[in-house]
Amino acid sequence: MWSISSLLILLFMGATAESARILFLFAFPAKSHVGAFTPYIEELTKRGHEVTVVSAFPRKQPLANYTEIIVPDTLHAKEKGFNVFEMGDTYFLPMIFFFFLMGSESCERLLQDPNMQKLIHSKEMKFDLVIYEPFFTECTYGLIHKFNAPSIQILPNTLMPLMGNPVGNPNTASYITDIMMEQEMQGFTGRLMNSFRLGTVYLFRKFVVVPKMDALIKKYYPDPTIPSVEDIESKVAFLFLHSHPILHLPKPLTPNTIELAGLHITDTTKKLPQDLQKFFDEAPDGVIYFSLGSNIRSVDMPEKMRNAILNTFANLKQKVLWKWEDDTLPGQPPNVKLSKWVPQHDVLAHPNLKLFITHGGLMSLQESIYFGVPLIAIPVFADQRLNTLRAQKAGYAISLHLNNITEETLNWAIQEMLTEPSYRENVKEASRIFRDQPQKPIERAIFWTEYAIRHKGAPHLRSTALKLNLFEYYLVDVIIFFIVSVLVFITISLMCMRKIFTCMCSKSKTSNVSSSKKKK
Repeated sequence: MWSISSLLILLFMGATAESARILFLFAFPAKSHVGAFTPYIEELTKRGHEVTVVSAFPRKQPLANYTEIIVPDTLHAKEKGFNVFEMGDTYFLPMIFFFFLMGSESCERLLQDPNMQKLIHSKEMKFDLVIYEPFFTECTYGLIHKFNAPSIQILPNTLMPLMGNPVGNPNTASYITDIMMEQEMQGFTGRLMNSFRLGTVYLFRKFVVVPKMDALIKKYYPDPTIPSVEDIESKVAFLFLHSHPILHLPKPLTPNTIELAGLHITDTTKKLPQDLQKFFDEAPDGVIYFSLGSNIRSVDMPEKMRNAILNTFANLKQKVLWKWEDDTLPGQPPNVKLSKWVPQHDVLAHPNLKLFITHGGLMSLQESIYFGVPLIAIPVFADQRLNTLRAQKAGYAISLHLNNITEETLNWAIQEMLTEPSYRENVKEASRIFRDQPQKPIERAIFWTEYAIRHKGAPHLRSTALKLNLFEYYLVDVIIFFIVSVLVFITISLMCMRKIFTCMCSKSKTSNVSSSKKKK
């Protein structure tokens, strides 16, 4: 008979035997990108895995089995004067170039950082898995080679152009819309523009981004044998996406592409802090919540826009909770409460919340759908416009253009949202669909993470498309073969017909001559 203590020892040994050392690389300095995967990281530590995170954003609370390597926050560096509102109407090519410059500069500062250099040159540290974000920060790929470990790519979004290439996902411009487009693709013009953008990004990445990242790796890593960025990422085990068909149109995905929309959302909501709880409970007409996320600062918005919002809020009977990054707000109405930090999950779950005014970031959009809160969106840049237009088309959002925020437009949108019940009904239906999954996203993420460790990167799940070059993948050689074959067939056929026709004409002439001679 086994004793209880023996069973406990065996269970403990079984748990620790499967524990792994996991390295997370958040090289792109965006707090929302880290937040999108924080519950996932916390769950891994609860399972006994030792997690090391490279990030610009330190945790506020300690966590067991967790180590931080803090690196510079180059996105919000004060000396850069970065104001995302100035990018609102930036065109496609300048925006791509901006992201490249920001990514390459982030990489340079990241690799120069003493903490990062210590990791790069460490001889004692070893990892069983490297999880990283491939967002113009491919300079971290040298660590994947250094630790010779399986890797997982994570994206806090659906597939961006070419981001699915390392696992063989299709980039079919005829029906898969670039998420940076300002509207859904329609007709020939839409397909033409989508194809142009996809081709431009492909060429820009191949001939500008990748060579730059390869150069940075050679400059800052001591190992001269590190392969190219493209070679390293072609061996990635899985791609984790924060996507769902209700948010992003369905598309074919390879078996090692895992959709995890809602990964950062938990069912467990807590009571609000005392001041917020009082604010919500004592709002007979409800509360409107206004937040532009963690990467867009409300304090940076143009004064004209801010005044239009303030004047609109001042005339509402509802209370307004505004995530505001400063201590004071000039002209703050009495019904508006400011907060530098808001427990967003708990606020969205509160029954007295009537409406969410947001920038349309994917994490906020998912949370709004999950908790069944209709929203007004003021998209600023990147994927936010397409996100919110799709939400508007689904009937649970109103999207306002950044340059059209006036008292009239904002007040109309708020009154329309509060008085028309279809918005809330539609978001409740979207919530039911979003929640109806065979397993929770966090459970799915943990399973496939441990699967990658158990099966040494799961090479059996890699698409055979990865073995094809561009001409082979798009069947250019086959199409050329068929075109040439048809042309050769037509040419030979025409030559034969001409030969036959010539022979027939020749015989006809001979016959006519003979006949003519006989008559004579």
